[in-house]
Amino acid sequence: MGFLTAVERLSLRARPMPEQGTTARLARSLPPVAPIERPHVDLDSVAGNFIACIRRGTQPSLRDWNRIAWCLWTTKPAVAEDDRALDAMLNRVVDMVRNKKRRPYRQLASAYLTDFAIDRPKLAQISGVLRDFASAAGEPWDKLQARYALFTGAEAVGRIARLALKEQTNIQGLLKPAGVRGMLLEAGFAEAVHDKGLEILRSTPVHTAVERIDTVRRWSLDEERLIFKRCKGQLARAVVLPFGERIPALAERNEILNFLIARFGDPRISGGEWIGLDDVVDILRRWLIEQSLRQFLDVVDKIAPDHMWKYRRAFWQAYHEKELLQNAWVIFGDEGAVEARRAFGKDVPFGRFRSGGRRQIEPGHAVLLLDFGECIVADWSHNGRCNIWKKSDRNCPKLNAPYYTTDEIMRPLPKNDRTEPNLNKNDMFTHVGADTYIWQNRVAERLYQLIGVRVQPSDYRAP
Repeated sequence: MGFLTAVERLSLRARPMPEQGTTARLARSLPPVAPIERPHVDLDSVAGNFIACIRRGTQPSLRDWNRIAWCLWTTKPAVAEDDRALDAMLNRVVDMVRNKKRRPYRQLASAYLTDFAIDRPKLAQISGVLRDFASAAGEPWDKLQARYALFTGAEAVGRIARLALKEQTNIQGLLKPAGVRGMLLEAGFAEAVHDKGLEILRSTPVHTAVERIDTVRRWSLDEERLIFKRCKGQLARAVVLPFGERIPALAERNEILNFLIARFGDPRISGGEWIGLDDVVDILRRWLIEQSLRQFLDVVDKIAPDHMWKYRRAFWQAYHEKELLQNAWVIFGDEGAVEARRAFGKDVPFGRFRSGGRRQIEPGHAVLLLDFGECIVADWSHNGRCNIWKKSDRNCPKLNAPYYTTDEIMRPLPKNDRTEPNLNKNDMFTHVGADTYIWQNRVAERLYQLIGVRVQPSDYRAP
């Protein structure tokens, strides 16, 4: 039997094709995907060729037409800065979308949201085209415009930021369910809304520190990652500035300090992270001074109870309340470090003792370092002394270091005469007569000589 005869005898039964393939059904079940990504080509050349063609009255190439939306603002030359080129591009978007060809509109919308800034040239004209033809462009643009009035230029930024804050979400939480994906969730428009939200929070009264931190965390963090790295300054201001001159309660202050220090570092140490944020740093320094005083007095009170601590607290608190302290830093041994972290949180900053000094560290030892501008004070716990250095002294200790030997924060004792008057002459003061204010008066007098401000005994009288 020949081949043709055999074929003719075969009974072929065609199976009907499925109405919709698996991939197509899956695609239809997924939310619409908005962005068209920026092409990886020399867009400056695309913009230059396009503008040159429009000025000559010749037709740009199809390839340039398909890329020109990405040349609105960020290329040299920029299409938005050439009226004839911009009109030609926008007119083509309108003509194409009217003819059910939506890709040019999607390109323009993606480029608009990617490179958005409220001061972009011709923003109103471009957003007007996107607004007026969103309904014809299909998903997700029609829903985004209908639900959020997305394409209303700079006005949309503040309105959408307020809406997201009211709904206790962020810009990503609004756009993603509506079909926006990928780069657009962290691009120009999203960043502008994010920054506006932090600006709104900066002028919004704080109910509790925990609530404010939760709001900022939800607004600016993806888990623990900053969504927009440039926002550090705005984030810090949104957390701190609403408190103004008011110092929050201890628990709230610790919440805020731990949150910020974990991300930016201690402003007394990590200066580079706080450049340009002097308004925030000034407030935090006040809080940190208060925190260091509490650390020293509260922690030492736990690990080495002593009746004199109420006198120390009253004395140094008096100088703090008169805003004479520029900085404060605490140094703990092992016991103090454990208690400080238990009481103030695991991220609370302080210094530690290290080996190498002449004096051995006793259990529970701690030192309070205070910067008065003209001088530095190191006040030791237990039977230690209060040591004072002029800032001009080359042996003057530096604050905010992670580790210290005892020699770095303790003046050497005189070799022969160790009477109290001679110790005082060498800027060392024992804590004798606390309840009769003997040592306090001596230290206050020496500080008056160095900083020119007298604190009266009535100001540091213990309750």
